[in-house]
Amino acid sequence: MSDWNVAEAAYRLGVGPLAGRPALIHGEHVISYAELRRRASGIASYLRGRGLAPGAHVGHYLRNSNAYLETFVGAGLAGLSHVNVNYRYRERELLDLCQGLDIAVLVYDREFAPQVAAIRAELPDQLVLVEVAAGEPGEASALPGADALTSLYDLAEEDFQSCARGEDLILIATGGTTGLPKGVQWRHEDLWRKMNMSTGGPLMALGLEDHPDTLDGHLDNLARVKPAWPFLALSPLMHGAGLMMALMMLAQGAAVVTLPGRRLDPELALDVISRHQVGSVVLVGDAFVLPLLQALEQRPDRPLSSLRSLVSSGASLSANVRSALLAQNPQLVIIDSLGSSEASGYALSTDEPGVFQPLPTTRILDGDGRDVVPGSEVIGMAYAGGHQPVGYYNEPEKSAETFVTIDGQRYVKTGDRCRVRQDGKLVLLGRDSTVINTGGEKVYTVEVEQVLTRYPGISDALVVGLPHPRFGRMVVAVVEGPGLTQEGLDEAALRVFLAAELADYKVPRVCLVIESLGRGPNGKADYTYVTDWAAARLAELQPADTGAGPAKGS
Repeated sequence: MSDWNVAEAAYRLGVGPLAGRPALIHGEHVISYAELRRRASGIASYLRGRGLAPGAHVGHYLRNSNAYLETFVGAGLAGLSHVNVNYRYRERELLDLCQGLDIAVLVYDREFAPQVAAIRAELPDQLVLVEVAAGEPGEASALPGADALTSLYDLAEEDFQSCARGEDLILIATGGTTGLPKGVQWRHEDLWRKMNMSTGGPLMALGLEDHPDTLDGHLDNLARVKPAWPFLALSPLMHGAGLMMALMMLAQGAAVVTLPGRRLDPELALDVISRHQVGSVVLVGDAFVLPLLQALEQRPDRPLSSLRSLVSSGASLSANVRSALLAQNPQLVIIDSLGSSEASGYALSTDEPGVFQPLPTTRILDGDGRDVVPGSEVIGMAYAGGHQPVGYYNEPEKSAETFVTIDGQRYVKTGDRCRVRQDGKLVLLGRDSTVINTGGEKVYTVEVEQVLTRYPGISDALVVGLPHPRFGRMVVAVVEGPGLTQEGLDEAALRVFLAAELADYKVPRVCLVIESLGRGPNGKADYTYVTDWAAARLAELQPADTGAGPAKGS
């Protein structure tokens, strides 16, 4: 039984020569690895005292904060499994996730107490609720029966022993084609090895050729190298990319920095980078970088000078944005990571936008399951090999569709279509589904279409993605109905209706009325035709504001 577990690593870092290092930084609150060990031990003891089954699921309905990773480590020490919860979910979406992924513990920010209260009666009576408040320790919880997180810090059993194992699971909740959540199940050890936690980052200085034999050997290696530079998670931790990178940094003894607030504050982000000499940052495409660049125009200092690397995951950076970043810091290494919750990263960006270098474990196969010949112009699909999840939680059929065996090796079928150039690099063409990526948030069109058709007067609807200068794509609805016209559609009322059931990033920024969606006799949608029509119609209307999209927060 292995102990390659991120929670276990953070726990052991809390004693010995590295215990005084900062582990978590949020605003003015700095938590050392020793303090993280103390708090997480208390959280773990509390959870074990609630009689939860081994591996029970702990939902994190939280914005970025120290509390997010405190509870991640605490749950891990108790042998429980983390589940991310999108903090932008409305009540129905939250209920679907809690029921579909069998949430046994829900840790939530106080601001989300109304959403939790609204669905509490539909959840199991034995559900454990833990509330995170921004107030003083000892402040009462907003919901009856909920315990305040701060009250758990001092509950560590006198003879506390960690239950964390490498076989324990981390669940990354991701939507399906209907928007219903699926739980991607990563073993701690598989994620550890996939992300090279024992050989990458500061440990590259040792020139290790292989993974050490034990976790203690890994910790000894960390003591031999210079501390990793602080890491800033601008991406939400409730997204797979932000969480995975934060976990890697914890495993390497770095400080994980998060920003307070509900929205991205570019001035604060630049101040934090400068004050803490942040060395690496993860964010989501141009939607995050453009505000930073705009704020930089007003600053005489060079706050990005400490950055060694910038990773964009979930949305690629445009060429002009990359150039502007390099103008601020010519030594900056910019990485667009091509991957997913199922595959993690399977290709890395190059200097050419939209062109990626595949990892050695990645294969591109054509429709007949044969490797695409470089330079052949054949369009193939990317399959990611190497360490990968065990499958989806309670979804055997979907697991079999995504996690496939080819030539005796297991791969993740990514759904990404691409060409392979003569030099072996990939030219990304897009996802094989109709998912819309808007500022790093994934919108599954079927889910939005189903809600649209419940609105009075709309009999059919299709949702497409159109270009947006900041968010990459914006969500556009094209609807039809008996006698329905553009002038007769009350878009404000429609948005209110949709917002009652959908997270704000899923609500279409524009709704266009069409006489007929032109479905085929079998009812199949012609997304190409509708997308082209919507683009042309939008150009004709030339609205003053097609919606800048939601401001992304931490």
